[in-house]
Amino acid sequence: MFMLCVFGGLYLLTQAPAFFLPDRWEPAIGRQFDATASRLLGAGLLALAALGGTYLRAMYYRAERRLPDPAAQRRYFVLLVLALALITVAMLSAEPGPNPEYRHRPAPAR
Repeated sequence: MFMLCVFGGLYLLTQAPAFFLPDRWEPAIGRQFDATASRLLGAGLLALAALGGTYLRAMYYRAERRLPDPAAQRRYFVLLVLALALITVAMLSAEPGPNPEYRHRPAPAR
């Protein structure tokens, strides 16, 4: 997941492709991401990757597994809020609409 956030975030931030993200429960509708929304989503994914790196460094690569000092916890919290805000703004700025590639299933023969 860490590598997916890093590579996906870098791709979205640098290339800024326009793409369609189908809805989870109804594939006939979804959100059309333009370049701005794509960059916001990429920045949010990179912020999540930074959170994952902080967690890995604190919990797996230290001799003692303990929570870092309060200042590091505040930085972690700010980074978490930033990641959530960037992803939320990206989702809200993407245009909702019908899926251009979706084909309805034919009605069953009786």
